[in-house]
Amino acid sequence: MFKSLVNIFSKLMATRVELHASATCPECGSQLAREAGDHAPKTSWQCPNPDCPPQVLQRVVLWASPEAMDIMGCDTGIVSQLVSRGLVRDAAEFYRLRLAEIAALDGMDKQRAGELFDAIRASKSQAAWRVLFGLGIPNVGATESQTLCRNFPTLDGLFAAGRERIAGNGGVSEVVARNVADWFADPVNRKLITRLEKAGVNFRSELYQSQAITSPVKA
Repeated sequence: MFKSLVNIFSKLMATRVELHASATCPECGSQLAREAGDHAPKTSWQCPNPDCPPQVLQRVVLWASPEAMDIMGCDTGIVSQLVSRGLVRDAAEFYRLRLAEIAALDGMDKQRAGELFDAIRASKSQAAWRVLFGLGIPNVGATESQTLCRNFPTLDGLFAAGRERIAGNGGVSEVVARNVADWFADPVNRKLITRLEKAGVNFRSELYQSQAITSPVKA
């Protein structure tokens, strides 16, 4: 279930889209869209509105998923409740949850609530590449996230680098470099990064540190 939602999310986040002439999203009323361009695959029409409830759910599912932040016990059913109750609408809001709010979810007992609360707090220490992947930047999968984190010591440094430097020093394609730069250029995303940092989420790359330690020192 997690993997299928991750795949759907990546398609919805296409950076170049064409709008359907008449069809709209049944959830929010937005015109449906799909990836545009001569070489783009003719995928099905989907909602491009990032605030559409299913898209909010997909972003939160991605963040909590085993492929990303691996928040133990935060399965799709729990995420659905958190989103539907307005408790979590993006990654940063996980770290504002109170134990009592978790305990009030359907099917949750005191022990399980405590375990989930602890798992959310523990996820702040996950590797930086998992944080980067969990942001859902188009074309930035686990492999690309790990590659970028081998070449930049912090996520702050990565986002500050800009497209040309990411493409030149990040070990990734021009498409990935552009998508990272474009994602961070959005004020909403920049605010999300600030909120995650204030919550104490790890932005320092262990992959970069281990590479520096194992690389021979040049005279």
